[in-house]
Parts: sequence; C-alpha cells; structure tokens
Amino acid sequence: MTRNDPSALDLKRQAVRWLVRLRSDDLSEAETLAFAEWLSQDYRHSEAFAAAENTLNEMAVVATHSEKLAVTLPPQTASPTNPPERLSRQAARGQYWFGSGLAMAAVWLLAVLTIMPRQSHLLADYFSDYHTATGEQRQLELADGSRLLLNTNTAISVDFNADVRQIVLHHGQARFQVAADAAHPFQVQAGELNVRALGTVFDVYRSGGQTQVIVEEHAVLALPTGRQTADGIRIEQGQQLSYRPGHTGTLATIDLELAQAWQQRQLIVSDRPLADLVNELERYRLGRIYIADETLKQQHVTGVFPLDNPDVVLETLHKVLGIRATRLGPWVVLQR
Repeated sequence: MTRNDPSALDLKRQAVRWLVRLRSDDLSEAETLAFAEWLSQDYRHSEAFAAAENTLNEMAVVATHSEKLAVTLPPQTASPTNPPERLSRQAARGQYWFGSGLAMAAVWLLAVLTIMPRQSHLLADYFSDYHTATGEQRQLELADGSRLLLNTNTAISVDFNADVRQIVLHHGQARFQVAADAAHPFQVQAGELNVRALGTVFDVYRSGGQTQVIVEEHAVLALPTGRQTADGIRIEQGQQLSYRPGHTGTLATIDLELAQAWQQRQLIVSDRPLADLVNELERYRLGRIYIADETLKQQHVTGVFPLDNPDVVLETLHKVLGIRATRLGPWVVLQR
C-alpha cells in the first residue's frame, strides 16, 4: 500500500476520526465496541491509528495552539550555529512531541472507557471503611456481632449511632447476617433505597442506578428515600426486589440456590443468554468483554462456572461455543 493509495488515505481519515472521537466525553458503549471491532479487522487499521497522531498534530497545532506555542517558545533566529534547517528540525520535533502527547491522552481515555468503567470507583473506595478489589471476597464481623460477606468490587461505610445501625453500600454486593438488637434497627442504604432488616439474612447488590435485594431468611422492608414506613416494600424469604429510582420496585420469587452461588465463589447459569453470563463474569475480572454478534449474545447457556479464574471460563466458552475471540491488550476481549 503506497502513501498515496486511496485506501491508505481512507484508513488514515478513519483513524483520525476515531482518535478525535475517543477524546470526547460522551462516547457510548456501542461506539467503543465499534472501535474495537474496527481495530481488530485488519492489522493496517492499528498501523493507521498509530500514525493518526501525526495528522492530529498537524490539525491541532496549526488550528488551536500556534499562538500558545509562539508565546511559550523562546524566539530563535538563524545563525551560523543555528542554521535554518536546524530550526526546521527543532520545530518538527516540537510538533512531534505535541502530537505524541495528544495521542497518549487519547489512548489513556480509551483505556478508561474500555477497561475500567465497571470496576473503577476510586473515590468511593478511598472514603469507605471497607472495600474489596475486583475478584476479591472478604468476611467482616461488626462491633454488634453482625457478619458481612463482601463480594467482588464492593465498598461500604459503617455508621452505628445511638438510634440506628446503618451501613452505606457505595457499590457492589454484600450479604448481611444481622445480630438481634430490637433497640437499634439495622439498615442498609444503597443509593436512594434504605433496606431495614426485619429478620436475619439478606443480600443487597448495587450497580449503577439499580439496586437488588434478596432475602435469604425472614424478611426486610425496603424504603425509597422520602417514603414513610407504611409505603415500604416488604420482601419475604426467597424473594428479590429490583429497584431503580423513579420506578416502582419489582418483586419476584427466585431460586435461592442460584442467587447464593457467589458465596461459594461459583456462578450458576440455567438457560440464560450468553450476554448475561458475560456481564456476570465481568464483575470478577479487570477489563471488559464485548460481544460483537447480536445472535451470539442471545445464545442460551447452562452450567456451573468457578469464579476464581474468569479467563479460564472464557477460554472454555470459546472452545465449546466456537467463539472467535480477539484480545486487545491484557484486559479487553472482543467475542465474535
């Protein structure tokens, strides 16, 4: 492919468009998937993307940074020790490094968007009392004797006072085995939902704007923010509440054996779409897993999968289902 080959020029334009798009702050998951697919189609695409920094440099330096460069760089004039051709090389090197900086920023943004969005909660983890890393589980015993099991990528804060024993679930999933104390109610705040224990054992999972509550023993009362106790939603043993702010919570009867499997570091899937299994596996590994084929997303699977090594589970799925997998670095997996 020559420098003036129309297909090469078209690839370069595509790469520049992707580089600019990746630097925006509103890139959707569909666009991220489209970029990963484009990058994996042909080795020339990755070459074009790497070369796009030079094009972006020319566009950005001339259009928006020439004045800044003129102010910040000391004036240089030609002399016997500083001939014109040397000045040209110095300017070219300055433009190259500026372009490299833009490309590095774009690649960093791409990493944040494609690798860490579901696992990264740096501020919440920093200000929490307890948290787990991706793939980690942790058991805790609180001062009142209550026992907690934190699942992967979970953060909580503990606030016991004279009136109430309160746990704030910043993100993730935790199982609560509550010690009896009628004088001090035990409740979990998950976003805009407060879950008050009426019995012994329950599970709360908060992800994004949605909260799920599962009761393993006895019952709990779920109270959306601003609601009175009389307006609460009672969840009985073997039931699950799915709640999103602004919507009425949905109660459903579930299979507790399937719901409790994570506590034994297992994932049990019974006739569910592959997309559901992939979404769960993502919680236990750093990075992202993208499925490029809509038909593949809906393919149903059944099985018991260990959570200690999600990548081994992925490799097994790829072999059994005949899935083509492309790895973009150590964390991003594209399935086709």
